[in-house]
Amino acid sequence: RVRAEYAPRIVAARSDEEFYGELRRMLNELRLSHFAIYPPGALDPAANGGAANGDTGIDLRFIDGQALVTRVPSESAAARAGELRPGFVIKKIDDVDVAQILERVDKAAMPPARKAVYATAAALKRLGGPVGSRVRVTYLDAEDRKREALIERAAQAAEMSPVFGNFPAMPIEFETRRLRSNVGYVRFNTFLVPLMERIRGAVREMGDATGLIFDLRGNPGGFGMMAPGIAAMLVTKQVSLGTMRMRSGHVNFVAYPQAAPYTGPVVVIIDGLSLSTSEVFAGGMQETGRAKVVGERSGGAALPSVIKKLPNGALLQHAIADFTTPAGHAVEGRGVTPDIEVKLDRRALLAGRDVQLEAAINYILRTPTKAVR
Repeated sequence: RVRAEYAPRIVAARSDEEFYGELRRMLNELRLSHFAIYPPGALDPAANGGAANGDTGIDLRFIDGQALVTRVPSESAAARAGELRPGFVIKKIDDVDVAQILERVDKAAMPPARKAVYATAAALKRLGGPVGSRVRVTYLDAEDRKREALIERAAQAAEMSPVFGNFPAMPIEFETRRLRSNVGYVRFNTFLVPLMERIRGAVREMGDATGLIFDLRGNPGGFGMMAPGIAAMLVTKQVSLGTMRMRSGHVNFVAYPQAAPYTGPVVVIIDGLSLSTSEVFAGGMQETGRAKVVGERSGGAALPSVIKKLPNGALLQHAIADFTTPAGHAVEGRGVTPDIEVKLDRRALLAGRDVQLEAAINYILRTPTKAVR
C-alpha cells in the first residue's frame, strides 16, 4: 500500500522540497521514532556559511493547545528585545499562525505524544533563521493583550559539539548549581560525549548535596551508552537500565558502580520533549529504584538508530534496535511515566515559578538520607 501510494507522488515531485517532503511523509507511515531523511547539506552548518544558525533564545511548550513561552535566557536575543517572558502565548511567527502549525501536525501519521514534539520543533524552527535577520512574534501578554515583538536573530551562543561521523555538530548547554537547602542541580541539553567529563565533575563536586536533580526537560537524547555511564556514579551495586535488542543479539545497558558514588536522593525531571537517551536514563533509574521521576510523560521515542549517507549525499536515519526497561517495558510510543506528575501551567509561568523543579526539591527535602542501590 505504501509503495503504491507514495511512488507516483515521489516520481512526480517538481522540487527537492516536494521530493523530500514525500519521503518524510512515507517514513512517518511507520509511526516509529528515529526514521528520517535529510537533503544533502541539511545537517551541515557550513553548507550555508552558518547563515541559518540565528536564534531568538525562546523556548516554548504546547500546553492546552497554546504555545507558551517557558524560558527566555538572560543573554538571548529575545531577552535583549525586552518584551517576551515565560507565560506569554505565541500566536503568530511572522505570517504563520501557530494554530496552522498545530493543524498540520495533527494530521500527520504519528502517535499523539510525538505530535507535541513535532509541533514544538516546527515552531522553534520558525523562530530560527539567518543571523541578523528579524522575526516578528505576535503574542498575548500576561493580561491577554495582543502585542508584537520584532527580534533580531543572534548567533547561537552555545558551544558546538564536534561532528561525529554523520552525526552533525549540535549546540551544547550545560548548567550546574546549588539550589535551596543545598540541593544539587545539573541540566544539559543533549547526551554527547564532550559533556561526559563535565557531568562526572558535577556529580563529584555535589558529593555533599542534600539531593541531586538531573533536569532532562527538552533533552532529545544522543549517545545511549552515556546513560549507564552517568548512572554508574549514582549506584553502589551493578544495575541494568534496560536492554537494546537487535536482529543479531542484544546489549544490556549495565551501570557498574564507580568509586565513591553519590548516595543521596536523586530526582530526574522530564517532559514531553525528553526523548531517547533521556528516557533510557529516566526509565532505568526509576525502575531500579535509584531515582524518582518528576514532571510529565516523556515523548516515547527510544529506538537506537544510525545515520547513513546515501549516494546522492542525503542522510537517512533509521532504527537498528528496540529498547526495553529493566522490567521489560517498551518505551517507544509509550514514554516514561513520572512518579510525581507535575504539569506546567500558564499562571505559574507568569508568576516566575518552575513548579516541576519545586516538586523535585520538595521530594528531596522530604526524603530521609539512607543507603542506596
